Order: sequence, then C-alpha cells, then structure tokens
Amino acid sequence: MRRVNYSALTLTVAVALSILKPGCGLAQPAPPEIPADAYIVADLRTGRILAEKNPDEALIPASLTKIMTLYVLFDEIKEGRVSLTDDVEISERAWSTQGSKMFVLVGSKVKLEDLVKGITVASGNDACVAVAEHVAGSVESFVARMNEKAKALGLTKTHFVDPHGLSEENRMSPRDFFTLARAYLREHPEAKQFHSIKEFRYTPPGEHEIVLLSYNKLLWSYPGCYGLKTGHISAAGFNIGATCERDGFDVIAMVMGAAKGKPREIGETERADLAATLLDYAYRNFAYVKVAEPGREMGKARVWKGRGKYATAVAPYEIGATVARGKEGVLTHSVVFRKDLVAPVRAGTLLGEVAFSVEGQEVGRAPLVAKEDVPKGNFLRVIWDSLARALLKAFGRA
Repeated sequence: MRRVNYSALTLTVAVALSILKPGCGLAQPAPPEIPADAYIVADLRTGRILAEKNPDEALIPASLTKIMTLYVLFDEIKEGRVSLTDDVEISERAWSTQGSKMFVLVGSKVKLEDLVKGITVASGNDACVAVAEHVAGSVESFVARMNEKAKALGLTKTHFVDPHGLSEENRMSPRDFFTLARAYLREHPEAKQFHSIKEFRYTPPGEHEIVLLSYNKLLWSYPGCYGLKTGHISAAGFNIGATCERDGFDVIAMVMGAAKGKPREIGETERADLAATLLDYAYRNFAYVKVAEPGREMGKARVWKGRGKYATAVAPYEIGATVARGKEGVLTHSVVFRKDLVAPVRAGTLLGEVAFSVEGQEVGRAPLVAKEDVPKGNFLRVIWDSLARALLKAFGRA
C-alpha cells in the first residue's frame, strides 16, 4: 500500500488546522500594551493565538510581502522547476528597483541561492524582481501566482500588487500573515536557515564586496530568534514578524504599524522592542506540551465500502497543545473521527482530529491522517456496507 511522507503533508491539511483565539475559555493573563496599529502573538505549532489587537484589519504589509514571494519560490524549487543553483540573469527592471537593495547589477548572473539571501537578509527589492522574472517570466505573472496562493491559503484580507512590498496598495491582516507564516514554515522548513542569517557578503561582478546586515535586530539580541521578516515604508510604519523557538515552544510575534513617522533607526529599534515584549509575554505565561511524534498511531477510523474496515490514523507531524504555565500536567486529549469515510481512502487523507483540553476547556486541535491507502472493497463489501449505513442512518446513528 502507498505510504505518505508525513513531514511533507499536503497544503490542504496544513491550512485546515484550527486557529484558536485568545482565552479559549480559560483565564488569560492580561496582554501588554503595544503602541501599534495591530499585533498577534501566537504559537506557530498549534495555531493558538495568545494575544491580539485588530488581527483582521487589512494593513500595508511593506516587506512582509516577501514571505509570499519566498513561499511561491520554494514551491517551485520543491516541484523541481527551478533550483537554488540556477544562474539568474538580472534585468534592467530588477536592477533599477528602488528601496532596500541587494545591489545586483544589470546583465550580471546571480545564483538563485544568493538572491534568496539577498531577500531574507537585506530585504532586497531588486532580488525580488529577479526571482519573479526567473520563476514566472514577468513580475505581473508572478504576482498573479502570489494572489492565487493567498486564495488557496484562505487569506481573505490579503492582496498583492508587487513581489517586494513597495506599493501602498498591498494589503494583509495580521491574522493572514500568521496563517501565511505557519504554512510557509511547515511546508518549507528548509527556508528557516535563510531567515536566521545575520550577515551576508555579496560581491557583484567587477565590484568590491558588499556586507549586507539583517534588519531584524532580534537575531542579535533575543535568544532563540530565527526570523522571520521585517518591513517598512512610510505609509505602513514599522512591521515585524518575529519568530523564536525555546524548549520546543515556537512563537511568532507580529507587529504592524508601529513607530509611524519616526526616523528609521528609532523605528527599527522600537518594533524590535515591541516584538520582544510580546515574545516575553508568551514565554512567561505559556508552554508547549508535545503529545505525539510524527507518524504516531492514534487509533483507527471506520471506513465504509473498503477492502479493510478501518484506516489507521497517525499524527502528520509533531502535535501538541499550548497551555498556561503550571497546567502542563493536566492536559488531556481525545480523538474524534469523521463518520463519512468511504473507500477508496488514500494515505494522507484527513480522518479526524485530536482535541486537547485543560480542566474541561478546549485549548487546541490537531489533524489525524490515514497511514496507508484503503482500497475499495469487492462487490459484496460495497453492498453490505451500503445496507448497513442505510440502517444506521434510519436509526440516527450515522
């Protein structure tokens, strides 16, 4: 029978994960006051939002846009259509792009891997245009792919008009960015290494070496920080999506619209401080509890009309729950299976969920998927199960 690679689960299941809002029925520590248009601090693994302000307001993302650019690029790499070793020819359009730059030269050829570093470290707008043209043939075609991806992820408050975030017409809500970041990091864990780079040295052909430093000050100052992206244009203010992992607790602090009108150095420092305050809040008041490793069997789901009667349910990746500190020992979980499973069922199909609770209050959910294929059964099995289901439905038991 066909087996599924659980560490590379399909996007459909990844975006089907529930995102729990603050509180979840339990007493919640008062969140800090954050002087910004909006923010979210949340557990990246479980999707539980720990505190928020205006999470669904469509704001100007500035260079946070580049996470979608990288997402589309890494999708293309995974599909084998482009490679990090590709030589990318730099067009005049890429070279002439304004704002933060990697300083690529028109007519030169740059390794795609270096362009990725130019985006993650230096927030290079020129590198974004070069990537867009290399992947899709034109910036316009690439942006269309970005918006298609946003729709597939269910990002309802998001719209892109460029691949770098220079335009004031780009829009994204904090909740949408959180959803985007979770899916991006889960689908492409290999991208994390690029976001944690503090310094990148790049030498354009015939020129002196350029030292590019990350705009994310937390990479130097906040232990465990590994990314993810900063952004700034005047109309947006100073934005940041800061990711940090400590003792298996993977947190994102997302701030949008901070330090508006302030000089760049002050604004960059202030947004870093605000993100650090939110990360402190998360680590001081909450903890992550691991329940199952990837591939762990979590029960069997009834499959109708199948060659076998049951499908083995497994965790598609590490699953667990976010709980208030001091409540780690009272976390419980229960498994709820779908009742509409009809063969054929393919490996990786969503079979049900694990529901996590603390003292009777739900604090999170995680999906369970089929370990292997369950082919359609023979004629007698199909007829028998059809009759059995009809009887159960008649008595309200299915």
